[in-house]
Amino acid sequence: MTKMKKEAVYPYIPNTAPDTKKVMMEAVNAKTEREIFDVIPDRLLYDDFDFPEPILDEYSLKRHMEGLLDKNANLGTHLCFLGAGCAPHFIPSVVDEVLKRGELVTAYTSDMGDQGRGQMQFEYQSLMAELLDMAVIAFPQYDGGSSLGHAIRMTRRLTGRNKVLVASSMNKVTLEIAENYLTQIDGMYCELIPIAYDEKTGLLDLDDLEKKLNDEIAGVVIENPTFFGTIEINARKIGEMAKAAGAEFVVYADPISLGVLEAPGAYGATIACGDIHSLGLHMGAGSGVGGYVMVKDDYRYAKELKDMMYAASPTSVEGEIGFSFEASYDRTSYEIREKSAEFTGTSAGLWTAVAGVYLATMGPKGMKEVGESIISRSAYAAKKLAAVDGVSVMFSGPSFKEFVVDFRGTGKSVEQINKSLLEKGIIGGYDLARSYPELAGCMLLCVTEIHMKEDIDRLVDEIVKVVS
Repeated sequence: MTKMKKEAVYPYIPNTAPDTKKVMMEAVNAKTEREIFDVIPDRLLYDDFDFPEPILDEYSLKRHMEGLLDKNANLGTHLCFLGAGCAPHFIPSVVDEVLKRGELVTAYTSDMGDQGRGQMQFEYQSLMAELLDMAVIAFPQYDGGSSLGHAIRMTRRLTGRNKVLVASSMNKVTLEIAENYLTQIDGMYCELIPIAYDEKTGLLDLDDLEKKLNDEIAGVVIENPTFFGTIEINARKIGEMAKAAGAEFVVYADPISLGVLEAPGAYGATIACGDIHSLGLHMGAGSGVGGYVMVKDDYRYAKELKDMMYAASPTSVEGEIGFSFEASYDRTSYEIREKSAEFTGTSAGLWTAVAGVYLATMGPKGMKEVGESIISRSAYAAKKLAAVDGVSVMFSGPSFKEFVVDFRGTGKSVEQINKSLLEKGIIGGYDLARSYPELAGCMLLCVTEIHMKEDIDRLVDEIVKVVS
């Protein structure tokens, strides 16, 4: 008789316990586990997993997982100069101290009785409003891409038009997320038309913008700083041109740049959006992101925000303030259901608490200092690399934390350079050939406040060795 293999029970996966599995299967009238997955075709099923034996104690499990994770190149083991949408930044210890508090373990959202988290959300909204020179902000989106999609849909509703001009110098991944958002909700048609960028400066081509602006355009969208890192110094002019054509002006902005750069609301943005990942959030392989969408103090715009927003109001007790997320509740899908323009889903409530603590900790002076630090270190890196034989820095426009390096004169590909850097403990920049075929041989490098002079010098020295 063949000896039956003992069924593995993983203490950290409760449903592997036989008694638990039995109760679950009886509840759905399943005799075998395979029955539960009958809706999945056999060709898509894979059950030949080589699972390890259960690790029963917590310490051994921790050691095992750390061993697996240590095989990855990460910010603890490597210098990282990779940005392209999510970059390493310094996070004050107080941010993590607040984040780890038990009250925030389930910070999915808040309700009328949860005054602590309600106040945190309100303070976050107030700080973001000051930073971006806007007035009204709703609960956060999944990420920057979904916030951009929401902003574009807003332009469609506000103008009744269905074409939007989008800067070619925008992050292509962010734009792909937005395009998916536009097509997956209710089929609302919205054509996205690219605006060229100037090949010398990296800034938006104003002549191309002027040619494409007409009475069918719902909005003009720019990223500032651009995906290439250039600061869009013509932003005010772009906004004026958009409004003259009856279009909305949407600015996708990195909030950590706004301690030194002009706020979108100050140069005419009617809608501002972006990602808050640079405000104290750890990089986490896809987590640690949250989108914001903001407008001016105009109900015509505010009513188009699809998400809840927090409000503060006096209570029956003199001097006491209450916080609630029911501000303008009647415009949301919670109230008007299928009649709403968009639907609210899961939001990134935990990350707004983090961003709020970060902004409160830094204050205006701290945000100015971190911005100045980023600009000066990035400029130093660009100057050092431009002095290397065969290497040049593209685009003459001023830049913030990222810049484009042209390696075509070295005879080495970006892939070869990054591979050599990785062997030396350095994560190099983004290979622009992946998104911009015309920039094959060019790398997008990111320098932030975490990079010391010696880090930048080490990067340059290693690049010299590779290209020499």
